[in-house]
Amino acid sequence: MSHTEFAALAGFVVAAIAMLLVTQTKERVSAPAWLIPLVVVVPFAVWTGVAIVEEGLLGLFPTLLGTHWGLQIWFDRLMSVAAAFFLLQDRARAAGMKSEVWVLAVIFTGSIGLFLMLARTVYHERKTAA
Repeated sequence: MSHTEFAALAGFVVAAIAMLLVTQTKERVSAPAWLIPLVVVVPFAVWTGVAIVEEGLLGLFPTLLGTHWGLQIWFDRLMSVAAAFFLLQDRARAAGMKSEVWVLAVIFTGSIGLFLMLARTVYHERKTAA
């Protein structure tokens, strides 16, 4: 098993465990809930840094644009991030965050910016509720 296959499997396992833990919670996730998206995004951000160092900043384009599957994954990513941002922005605004700043973070970093926005939103929500 190559290191990329291992990383893909590990990422799947971490995401599945995080989603299962959250869905099995009967009540609202406890006070440090903002740590959940932060813990998920940190390894992803590190892996993104490794990919940029190894492949270059534009290294993803030959992979994404070289096949129909690559393009399908690109469109899926764009749709998922746009849907998640759409669903999160009202909560972020209600928590006192400026969505203009966060839309730029999400546009330029994708899921990394989205998860940081989620962590910040949950932090503000819990801070004002306490």
